[in-house]
Amino acid sequence: MKEYKLALVGNPNSGKTTLFNSLSGARQKVGNWPGVTVEAAKGSIQGKEEKVEIIDLPGTYDLQPDSDDQKVAEAFVKHGNFDCIVNVVDASSLSRNLYLTLKLLNETTHLLVLLNMMDVAEKEGLLIDYYKLSEQLGVPVIPVVSIDPVSVGKARIRILEHLRNPPVSERRAEKQKDPEELYKLIDRICDQCINTLDSVDSMTEKIDRIVLNRYGAIPIFVFVMYTVFWFAIGVGSVFIDFFEQISGLFVAIAEWGLQAAHVPGWFIHRIFGGLGTGIQTVATFIPIVFCLFLAIGFLEDLGYLARIGVISDIFLKKIGLPGNAFLPLIIGLGCTVPAIMACRTLKSRKDRYMTIFLSPFMSCGARIPVYALFANALYPDFPGLIVFSLYGAGIFMAILSGLFLKRTIFKGESTGFILELPLYHLPRPAPIFRNASNRTGWFIKRAGKVLVAAIFILTLLDAVSLNNQDNLGISQSGDESLLTWLGKSIHPVFSPMGITEENWPATVALFSGLFAKEAIVGTVNALYSQKSHEEKESSSRESGRIQFVKTELEDAFLSLGNSFLGLFQGGDILGIRMIQQERAALQDELETDPEVFAEISSHFTPFSGYAYLLFVLLYFPCLAAVGAAKQEMGSLYAFFMVLYSTVLAWSVATFFYQITEGGHIGLMLLPAGIMILLFLAMANVGARPENRRKLT
Repeated sequence: MKEYKLALVGNPNSGKTTLFNSLSGARQKVGNWPGVTVEAAKGSIQGKEEKVEIIDLPGTYDLQPDSDDQKVAEAFVKHGNFDCIVNVVDASSLSRNLYLTLKLLNETTHLLVLLNMMDVAEKEGLLIDYYKLSEQLGVPVIPVVSIDPVSVGKARIRILEHLRNPPVSERRAEKQKDPEELYKLIDRICDQCINTLDSVDSMTEKIDRIVLNRYGAIPIFVFVMYTVFWFAIGVGSVFIDFFEQISGLFVAIAEWGLQAAHVPGWFIHRIFGGLGTGIQTVATFIPIVFCLFLAIGFLEDLGYLARIGVISDIFLKKIGLPGNAFLPLIIGLGCTVPAIMACRTLKSRKDRYMTIFLSPFMSCGARIPVYALFANALYPDFPGLIVFSLYGAGIFMAILSGLFLKRTIFKGESTGFILELPLYHLPRPAPIFRNASNRTGWFIKRAGKVLVAAIFILTLLDAVSLNNQDNLGISQSGDESLLTWLGKSIHPVFSPMGITEENWPATVALFSGLFAKEAIVGTVNALYSQKSHEEKESSSRESGRIQFVKTELEDAFLSLGNSFLGLFQGGDILGIRMIQQERAALQDELETDPEVFAEISSHFTPFSGYAYLLFVLLYFPCLAAVGAAKQEMGSLYAFFMVLYSTVLAWSVATFFYQITEGGHIGLMLLPAGIMILLFLAMANVGARPENRRKLT
């Protein structure tokens, strides 16, 4: 069987990816191009006597490499190994699309043009003579409607015929490279190939009169953003408990297998348990990430995603970000991990990295239990106001950080925001679902590895005992683990923000917050009340394996049903009702012991408690977010993101406590000095030529 390789090249919004999905069906996978975070989609066409690999190159307007996307497309066209380049052209915007076509003709004679969106062109009053267009370009031109299976089937047959019997021709004489001459040539081609019908008031124009007018644009924008947030976070959260319990069940079954193989108990519960915790944590992010990509795919296919960028650009350009950075930031109010993943919609690497840096400052849903617990313990008369102020503080620090970062590590001129508004289309569920599945799979394979490894290390630190000489130093009940010792030892760092020496559990809780911010509540509860929930869980597993499996499955499906009912009965995706609950109800929901509220009140003052919450708001993102950031930006920038957020958290918390209650003038000045040093360090990194090249 003969094998061929072809690449799809086209402008953004030309329908290239939709056509790729239609041609390749389910035979596709998504990964990253080597060295960059631009996604590489590969698929295949299976013929009777041949197999064709299709590579979906990133959308680009030109072959001049001034962005990651264009670098990939330009490098492949000029140096890649292929049998044919398939140029996907939007028939409804022929003049604009032909610029890339003529550039491709300068590079290769192995070119085939797919004239896509012929149905849209007709609705816009354009009749295109594709036979004459083929004569003008000197290459085959195939009309196609990417959402019509019959049309795509005919195009697939023509592509296979072209590969079997490629036209015999010498390399064409190069076209004019001067842009002005190219545009003149494009105008002559369009004059000969396009017949324009009477003026048609298109559907896109009618819709834009509503969604982009001065009165309706903002309300519609807010409604769409809330809907996306509700779907990605609300609907995604419905499945979190289900995924956690099902993955936990598989981990338990694996543990039983190890027990049957007579593996030592300390290894099963401590070492393998760490891996199991990591796997369960990754599983809880799957539904949210999947729902996020579904929502983004729907808006992109519909044509509204570009309009979001146009509307929000008015606000974000003040801090050096383009308008389409708004969507990742608003998603960050639900979960930082999908917010970082959503930054892939940004074309400029500098804009993408800067948005990733700012995403953790949006108060994610995982922080809500921490806010609720401390606000109800320390400020029982106005907990909602305290939480609202923390949300505002996060947004305020994101704005200040944007102004700070664009003058240091992301120093340079703003890339600006030039975006073509695509035509509206009816979204197709199958390709959107397939793309969301592929991208979620990428998250599991790449970011999941980092998350599992990091959680395993932290779990191992918690398992190693400093005073137990048996069982290879594995911590037993009542032993002090290495993680606890580390939390106690690092206490002096946190004393300037009001944490006393006897309040070491609050410091240890910050380490557990690296798993997920809501883990702070569990740690505070366990250390303040001296109860081990882990022992309860392990004993329940031993009480009867068959009954345990049955109970876990029942609980998983029951949680699914209850979550659905809660969602459509006014689900509390922002955690507002949790904050306003009576203390007894909050104790039940957070599984917190009554004495924990008293312990928090005795160890914190209102000012030191708020400083602690400011630190929780701003410090080291959860390990899942760090893993996603590392995959998107690389180790260097992920390190600076963690360093910057943690130093900022300490500085803000310390300054707040000292100015409100501490009263030490020297300590008030210390955060400012540290931030100045960090500013100089990051400015130096941002000024290095090798890093400037990476961002441009």
